[in-house]
Amino acid sequence: MARVTYGGGVTEFAGSIGGVTFLRNASGPIVKLRSNPPVNPSPDQSTYQTILALLVAHWPTISQANKDTWNVIAAAHDHTTPWGETKTLSGYQWYLSCNLFRYAYYGTITDGSYAWQAPAPPDSFTIEVDPTYIRCAWSPNYDPTWSLFVYASLPLRQSSIKLRRSLFLIKRVLDLGSVANYDITSEIETLFNVDWGTFYASADCSIIIRLRHGLISQGWMSAFTSAIVKI
Repeated sequence: MARVTYGGGVTEFAGSIGGVTFLRNASGPIVKLRSNPPVNPSPDQSTYQTILALLVAHWPTISQANKDTWNVIAAAHDHTTPWGETKTLSGYQWYLSCNLFRYAYYGTITDGSYAWQAPAPPDSFTIEVDPTYIRCAWSPNYDPTWSLFVYASLPLRQSSIKLRRSLFLIKRVLDLGSVANYDITSEIETLFNVDWGTFYASADCSIIIRLRHGLISQGWMSAFTSAIVKI
């Protein structure tokens, strides 16, 4: 990065030329080389990219009758994102959305849509912590109908807490049954690469836990229910 001084009737440049970007910051006009960092997807990202490519290639091979089942879903129902936002999808997009989840766990594609399902988000919960555990807690007890997916953020400093942090899927729970709490200590230890007791003693951070509820065999998923805890 270099400082720029204009003269001779030129007062300012803006934009990029040949990889060089002209801009302004608190110090005044500057020029710098435009960065072009390499893209190194995580193992999970690579897996989903592979599945997505497979699904895109498979779509032209399915019958029009099966495509129509997805178009019927698209015409009748909006899609709710993990963040609770409502979006209108095409039949093709519904096919991709449902099969991305299904294929990741079952290794098979459903050509036609199943009957519409709209899993409710998990019940509201709190995060309970002490030197021996971190767990999700419900009052009254929670009994999910289908699979429960548990996501966690990395440790967050107070100055960096934002709603949409990077999340990591740490657990998929089948047949949880009626529970007052669910322990995720070992999963957090694995994600953070720490001993929980040692981490708890000096963490000075916050952790976000988000839960999703879904019928994974058919690809229907709920929005997140979230909680945050200060440690």
